[in-house]
Amino acid sequence: MDKNSKPNRFIGLFLLGNFLFCYPILTLFNIHRMVLGIPLFFLYFFFAWVLLIILMIRCTQKSPKANFKKKGAGPKE
Repeated sequence: MDKNSKPNRFIGLFLLGNFLFCYPILTLFNIHRMVLGIPLFFLYFFFAWVLLIILMIRCTQKSPKANFKKKGAGPKE
């Protein structure tokens, strides 16, 4: 199986999301501290959420190499 295949990437994203939002990790940031007027817990939660969304967008985009191979374009002899 190819290491860069989409199913493997989505499994990795799922595991990363489970790790970022599991109870012990969330309790590390559940302290009474403010950053720029925003509680640290909410700041962590939304940054982790945005990170997962950005990584999912990158995983779903088609690579230019895949389009090149799919269309069969290339130099003809």
